[in-house]
Amino acid sequence: MLDEAVSDSDRLRGAVKTESAGTFAFDGSEPAKNACTVMYELGLSIDRHRAQQVTQELVDWADMVLTMDVYGLEQMQVMFPEAADKMALLKQFVEEGAVEKADEEYYNIDDPYGEDLDTYRACAAEIRSCIEKLIQRLERAPEI
Repeated sequence: MLDEAVSDSDRLRGAVKTESAGTFAFDGSEPAKNACTVMYELGLSIDRHRAQQVTQELVDWADMVLTMDVYGLEQMQVMFPEAADKMALLKQFVEEGAVEKADEEYYNIDDPYGEDLDTYRACAAEIRSCIEKLIQRLERAPEI
């Protein structure tokens, strides 16, 4: 979704590059069937997408690392402490605000892996909303 959103933006196309990786990804794994179905419903194909494990090289390459949940963020900060200052929760970053630590769960986007199709649809909708806000925020950034 993010690649397509960047490509659709006159300001960001060519200036922003994206990668996807996970802390528990099995390199080369195919996407879940429900993920493929939901992306197809959204007019996108991820049939060729393959999972990749996050690496030092990817973290070094990135200007920004956005995670889906607090657990992933904390794992990334432990794995790559020197890059902690360029890491954030996607949902918190796009909402451009902070809440009390007790409300941190609000910013989690739960992984739907193994869940039913409706759960995948809800997750995709939440991610899509965040991506729309992310694109708007990046388009306003003077350094891009």
